[in-house]
Amino acid sequence: MSIKLSQEIVDAINNPTSIKVIASKDRFGTVNVVAKGSIRVTEDGKIRVLELLESAQSNKNLTYSLWFNQTVAINVITTEKKSYQVKGVPVKAVIHGHEFEEAYKEVIAKDPENDLAAIYYIEPELEKNETYTVRREEQKKEHPLYFHIDKIAKAE
Repeated sequence: MSIKLSQEIVDAINNPTSIKVIASKDRFGTVNVVAKGSIRVTEDGKIRVLELLESAQSNKNLTYSLWFNQTVAINVITTEKKSYQVKGVPVKAVIHGHEFEEAYKEVIAKDPENDLAAIYYIEPELEKNETYTVRREEQKKEHPLYFHIDKIAKAE
């Protein structure tokens, strides 16, 4: 089920200085993880991924995920070392037409050697703050007994 991403995560994804990584899997379940600077959140809340290489494993995997309703994961790391994960399902690929031409102009403006294989749209289904300090506090609340025993010895 689709969700509306929080503004904090939208800002992190749309910030050009953030590092964005997408994980997808092929038909055999083999995971592929790649950094993609071209990931953005659109005005309607979908995640747009510009795939520059026809032969890229991520291009093949995103197509597979689109055809077979498979989940992909995106991790975003900000310059403040905050980490967010978004999981979703590709719902559309654009490989021609006006929208494709505009995106093509965008990528060649950055580097004339660039190409554009496809534009993928991902419907977000889950978002999570994966920042270590946030997760550590969540673990303390949810699982108070998950810690190394040496912490007890030091407390006494």
